[in-house]
Amino acid sequence: MAPGPKSPTGGASVPGDEETGTGDRKGRARFAGLARTPSLIAGIVLLGIYAGVGALSPLLYPGNPAVLPIHVGTGFACPTISGPTFSLWPLQGGAFPLGETGGLGFNVLQGLVKGTPYDLLLLTEIIVPAVLVGLLVGTLAGLRGGILDDVLMALTDSFLAVPEFVVVALASIYVLDVVNPADRLWVFGLLVLSVVWAPYARVVRARARTVAQLPFVEAARASGASGSRLMIRHVLPNSVYPVFAQVPTTLASVLTILGGLQYAYTLINPALCHGLVAPPLAPPPLPFLPSFNFPEWTWVLANGATAWTPLASANPWWGVVFPALWILVFGLGVILTCDGLNRLLSVESQD
Repeated sequence: MAPGPKSPTGGASVPGDEETGTGDRKGRARFAGLARTPSLIAGIVLLGIYAGVGALSPLLYPGNPAVLPIHVGTGFACPTISGPTFSLWPLQGGAFPLGETGGLGFNVLQGLVKGTPYDLLLLTEIIVPAVLVGLLVGTLAGLRGGILDDVLMALTDSFLAVPEFVVVALASIYVLDVVNPADRLWVFGLLVLSVVWAPYARVVRARARTVAQLPFVEAARASGASGSRLMIRHVLPNSVYPVFAQVPTTLASVLTILGGLQYAYTLINPALCHGLVAPPLAPPPLPFLPSFNFPEWTWVLANGATAWTPLASANPWWGVVFPALWILVFGLGVILTCDGLNRLLSVESQD
């Protein structure tokens, strides 16, 4: 449950709030609040690990960071898929510590490590602007009301009415085909951004309408505060809480859209191996990534999924399990961080 709105000072509004020592008390309160939110600490640790992997990936796997070596077969013979070796030093030459995918034959660990900086940048490109646009649109609509509210919510509902997957898939067909291959992933991120901001605007607007009618906002309005000050100083800070619940949903939507389109590509592309298609001859350019051997989490997962069938007697399960776990743990880090931030701000609002 979201915390109740707080006064502009973050707690009870008292005349002596700006006296000497207030900053120290607030600092101690935040520190105590952080100690009472272990979910935030756990989430930050998990996300910090992924950030560290992304920063160290050029050292862990030297060479071109945007290229994954492909273990190709000869002629019409698919190569043998290497299983996990679980070696003590997983990055030693030629080792497949987490195994090798089907499809184009990616080293699973190498693909996940080298793909980490690209996926982190892509998710940041999508989620951060979506949050900012949703906060701006939702706060404006909830605070101003009237015709502006009707127009902004009509625009928001028009984006919510069409499934995100369908919109991005259709836009990708016509847009990415004319985009420079090196820019495809980032243009894809902009296409996803164009549809995922709307849920933020809707939930923030509902919160902002409630906050705009509270006594301390009415008092600020009566004292002559401008509309921009009301929004930035009073309404927006108290309308941010629904965002924390929406971010994990957006993360799931982005990875589902990208992963679903990548997997669909593996099923219809006649140049992939080990799946429902013929052995590789000359893999065509990928419609969503700069190249067919570009390191990206869902692309590694899609290649692993082409060779995995639950009813088969022998399956390279590692090509699906390890990429899925890698993405799942990252999602857990995001969920814990958002939950912890919500709890931390709840503690501050009650101090």
